[in-house]
Amino acid sequence: MSVIDFSKADCKNCYKCVNSCSVKAIKMQNNQANIVEERCISCGHCLVVCPQNARSIKSDLENVKAAIKAGKKVAASLAPSFPGFFQEYSPYRLVSALKKIGFSIVEETSIGAEVVSDLYENCVKEDKYENFITTSCPSVNYLIEKYYPSLIKYMAPVVSPMTAHGKLLKEKYGDDCYTVFIGPCISKKAEAEENNDSI
Repeated sequence: MSVIDFSKADCKNCYKCVNSCSVKAIKMQNNQANIVEERCISCGHCLVVCPQNARSIKSDLENVKAAIKAGKKVAASLAPSFPGFFQEYSPYRLVSALKKIGFSIVEETSIGAEVVSDLYENCVKEDKYENFITTSCPSVNYLIEKYYPSLIKYMAPVVSPMTAHGKLLKEKYGDDCYTVFIGPCISKKAEAEENNDSI
């Protein structure tokens, strides 16, 4: 299932999403915008430009609520950008709020980013790449894989900070730890689905 779609009742056939999609991954069908999955890079730009707010992003909120209600060990991986989004609250208040609603563990995704940085440094030191493309952004990865396959050989064999942090959380707290990534990036949802991770 796609993580991005358009609300059928709200689409007004304005073509703004079609015209703004740099990879031409949107088609109009029966006066309704539809994502062409095999072309989409999950960047979410189409949702930003939609004047009708006809956006639909797959939600995993009910799964998270169910995990908390079932008493599972639920860990939040917070994107480092969270203080910028919740400017009216101190970072500590958000952590406290997440703990209060049932999250057992709250950590920043930057813990995974540190591991990823070290792995990139090792790749550079190995000096076996003619060119080197970092792989932290799923949309860039999808763009290369779908549209510039000749560049795949330059992609670093390193997971994103989100995935690295999810693996670290499971190593530290057990495989039964239900990990939830909280961040602004839509393409991370596609990445998590691809990796069968919970977000």
